[in-house]
Amino acid sequence: MTDPAPTPAAAGGTAASLVYADVPNRAVAYIIDAIIIAVVLVLIAIPLAVLSQGSILYSVVFGIVGLAIGAGYFIYTWTSMRATVGMKVLGMQIGNAGNGATLTMDQGIRRFLAISAPSILAQAFASVSAIGTLLGLAAFAWFVFLIYTTAKSPTKQGWHDVFANTMVVKAARSV
Repeated sequence: MTDPAPTPAAAGGTAASLVYADVPNRAVAYIIDAIIIAVVLVLIAIPLAVLSQGSILYSVVFGIVGLAIGAGYFIYTWTSMRATVGMKVLGMQIGNAGNGATLTMDQGIRRFLAISAPSILAQAFASVSAIGTLLGLAAFAWFVFLIYTTAKSPTKQGWHDVFANTMVVKAARSV
Protein backbone atom coordinates (compact mmCIF):
# COMPACT_ATOMS: atom_id res chain seq x y z
CA MET A 1 0.00 0.00 0.00
CA THR A 2 1.40 3.36 -0.98
CA ASP A 3 1.32 6.35 1.29
CA PRO A 4 -1.24 8.90 0.22
CA ALA A 5 0.21 11.97 -1.39
CA PRO A 6 -0.90 15.14 0.34
CA THR A 7 -3.14 17.51 -1.55
CA PRO A 8 -2.40 21.22 -1.33
CA ALA A 9 -5.49 21.73 0.84
CA ALA A 10 -4.88 18.80 3.18
CA ALA A 11 -1.12 18.75 3.52
CA GLY A 12 -0.56 21.50 6.04
CA GLY A 13 3.12 22.35 6.28
CA THR A 14 4.23 20.11 3.40
CA ALA A 15 1.77 21.60 0.91
CA ALA A 16 4.42 23.94 -0.47
CA SER A 17 5.74 21.10 -2.65
CA LEU A 18 2.41 20.54 -4.44
CA VAL A 19 0.09 22.86 -6.34
CA TYR A 20 -3.19 22.30 -8.14
CA ALA A 21 -2.54 21.12 -11.70
CA ASP A 22 -3.64 23.75 -14.21
CA VAL A 23 -5.57 23.27 -17.44
CA PRO A 24 -2.63 23.58 -19.88
CA ASN A 25 -0.60 20.90 -18.05
CA ARG A 26 -3.62 18.61 -17.84
CA ALA A 27 -4.38 19.13 -21.53
CA VAL A 28 -0.82 18.29 -22.60
CA ALA A 29 -0.88 15.17 -20.40
CA TYR A 30 -4.16 14.10 -22.00
CA ILE A 31 -2.71 14.61 -25.49
CA ILE A 32 0.29 12.42 -24.58
CA ASP A 33 -2.08 9.74 -23.28
CA ALA A 34 -4.26 9.99 -26.40
CA ILE A 35 -1.20 9.46 -28.61
CA ILE A 36 -0.23 6.35 -26.62
CA ILE A 37 -3.74 4.93 -26.93
CA ALA A 38 -3.89 5.82 -30.66
CA VAL A 39 -0.64 3.96 -31.34
CA VAL A 40 -1.96 0.86 -29.57
CA LEU A 41 -5.25 1.09 -31.47
CA VAL A 42 -3.50 1.42 -34.84
CA LEU A 43 -1.45 -1.68 -34.06
CA ILE A 44 -4.67 -3.53 -33.31
CA ALA A 45 -6.71 -1.99 -36.16
CA ILE A 46 -4.45 -3.14 -38.98
CA PRO A 47 -4.80 -6.89 -38.37
CA LEU A 48 -8.50 -6.50 -37.54
CA ALA A 49 -9.11 -4.61 -40.79
CA VAL A 50 -7.32 -7.25 -42.83
CA LEU A 51 -9.27 -10.07 -41.19
CA SER A 52 -12.68 -8.37 -41.40
CA GLN A 53 -12.33 -6.88 -44.91
CA GLY A 54 -14.25 -3.74 -43.92
CA SER A 55 -17.39 -5.36 -42.54
CA ILE A 56 -19.76 -3.66 -40.11
CA LEU A 57 -18.65 -6.20 -37.55
CA TYR A 58 -15.16 -4.69 -37.77
CA SER A 59 -16.51 -1.29 -36.73
CA VAL A 60 -18.38 -2.76 -33.78
CA VAL A 61 -15.47 -4.92 -32.62
CA PHE A 62 -12.97 -2.11 -33.07
CA GLY A 63 -15.22 0.29 -31.15
CA ILE A 64 -15.54 -2.14 -28.24
CA VAL A 65 -11.81 -2.88 -28.23
CA GLY A 66 -11.00 0.83 -28.35
CA LEU A 67 -13.34 1.56 -25.46
CA ALA A 68 -11.86 -1.27 -23.40
CA ILE A 69 -8.30 -0.12 -24.07
CA GLY A 70 -9.05 3.52 -23.23
CA ALA A 71 -10.99 2.65 -20.08
CA GLY A 72 -8.40 0.11 -18.99
CA TYR A 73 -5.51 2.51 -19.57
CA PHE A 74 -6.99 5.45 -17.67
CA ILE A 75 -8.64 3.53 -14.83
CA TYR A 76 -5.62 1.27 -14.29
CA THR A 77 -3.05 4.08 -14.27
CA TRP A 78 -5.16 6.32 -12.03
CA THR A 79 -5.84 3.56 -9.50
CA SER A 80 -2.50 1.77 -9.47
CA MET A 81 0.15 4.29 -10.55
CA ARG A 82 -1.56 7.49 -9.29
CA ALA A 83 -1.04 9.03 -12.74
CA THR A 84 -1.20 8.28 -16.43
CA VAL A 85 2.02 8.30 -18.45
CA GLY A 86 1.22 11.83 -19.65
CA MET A 87 0.61 13.01 -16.10
CA LYS A 88 3.88 11.44 -14.92
CA VAL A 89 5.83 13.15 -17.72
CA LEU A 90 4.55 16.50 -16.43
CA GLY A 91 5.04 15.72 -12.74
CA MET A 92 1.35 15.38 -11.90
CA GLN A 93 -0.56 12.86 -9.86
CA ILE A 94 -4.18 12.19 -9.01
CA GLY A 95 -5.66 11.33 -5.65
CA ASN A 96 -8.76 11.39 -3.52
CA ALA A 97 -9.78 15.02 -3.04
CA GLY A 98 -10.32 14.64 0.69
CA ASN A 99 -7.12 12.96 1.81
CA GLY A 100 -4.85 12.46 -1.21
CA ALA A 101 -5.17 8.66 -1.08
CA THR A 102 -4.86 6.57 -4.23
CA LEU A 103 -8.11 6.47 -6.17
CA THR A 104 -10.44 3.55 -5.62
CA MET A 105 -11.68 1.55 -8.59
CA ASP A 106 -15.09 3.21 -8.16
CA GLN A 107 -13.51 6.68 -8.36
CA GLY A 108 -11.52 5.69 -11.45
CA ILE A 109 -14.61 4.35 -13.22
CA ARG A 110 -16.71 7.39 -12.24
CA ARG A 111 -14.02 9.80 -13.45
CA PHE A 112 -13.55 7.92 -16.73
CA LEU A 113 -17.30 7.88 -17.41
CA ALA A 114 -17.64 11.56 -16.49
CA ILE A 115 -14.93 12.47 -18.97
CA SER A 116 -15.74 9.98 -21.74
CA ALA A 117 -19.44 9.05 -21.77
CA PRO A 118 -20.54 11.67 -24.34
CA SER A 119 -17.65 10.74 -26.64
CA ILE A 120 -18.45 7.05 -26.30
CA LEU A 121 -22.06 7.72 -27.33
CA ALA A 122 -20.93 9.89 -30.24
CA GLN A 123 -18.63 7.15 -31.51
CA ALA A 124 -21.32 4.51 -31.13
CA PHE A 125 -23.71 6.51 -33.32
CA ALA A 126 -21.13 8.05 -35.67
CA SER A 127 -22.45 6.10 -38.65
CA VAL A 128 -25.99 7.49 -38.16
CA SER A 129 -25.49 10.84 -39.88
CA ALA A 130 -27.80 13.26 -38.07
CA ILE A 131 -27.66 11.60 -34.66
CA GLY A 132 -23.92 11.00 -34.92
CA THR A 133 -23.29 14.63 -35.83
CA LEU A 134 -25.45 15.94 -32.98
CA LEU A 135 -23.84 13.60 -30.47
CA GLY A 136 -20.40 14.62 -31.75
CA LEU A 137 -21.26 18.27 -31.15
CA ALA A 138 -22.65 17.42 -27.72
CA ALA A 139 -19.45 15.53 -26.86
CA PHE A 140 -17.38 18.53 -27.92
CA ALA A 141 -19.58 20.86 -25.83
CA TRP A 142 -19.17 18.50 -22.86
CA PHE A 143 -15.39 18.59 -23.26
CA VAL A 144 -15.45 22.41 -23.33
CA PHE A 145 -17.66 22.37 -20.21
CA LEU A 146 -15.15 20.16 -18.36
CA ILE A 147 -12.28 22.46 -19.33
CA TYR A 148 -14.30 25.51 -18.28
CA THR A 149 -15.23 24.07 -14.88
CA THR A 150 -11.61 23.07 -14.30
CA ALA A 151 -10.27 26.50 -15.23
CA LYS A 152 -12.82 28.35 -13.08
CA SER A 153 -12.37 26.22 -9.96
CA PRO A 154 -9.97 27.62 -7.32
CA THR A 155 -8.82 24.02 -6.71
CA LYS A 156 -8.73 23.24 -10.47
CA GLN A 157 -11.34 20.52 -10.01
CA GLY A 158 -13.54 20.19 -13.06
CA TRP A 159 -17.03 18.73 -12.88
CA HIS A 160 -15.53 15.28 -13.51
CA ASP A 161 -13.21 15.69 -10.50
CA VAL A 162 -16.05 16.81 -8.25
CA PHE A 163 -18.23 13.92 -9.47
CA ALA A 164 -15.50 11.37 -8.69
CA ASN A 165 -14.10 13.23 -5.63
CA THR A 166 -10.64 13.49 -7.18
CA MET A 167 -7.93 16.13 -7.39
CA VAL A 168 -4.94 16.48 -9.70
CA VAL A 169 -1.80 18.05 -8.24
CA LYS A 170 1.62 18.92 -9.61
CA ALA A 171 4.99 19.35 -8.01
CA ALA A 172 5.64 23.04 -7.43
CA ARG A 173 8.57 24.66 -9.15
CA SER A 174 11.31 25.76 -6.83
CA VAL A 175 12.50 29.32 -7.32
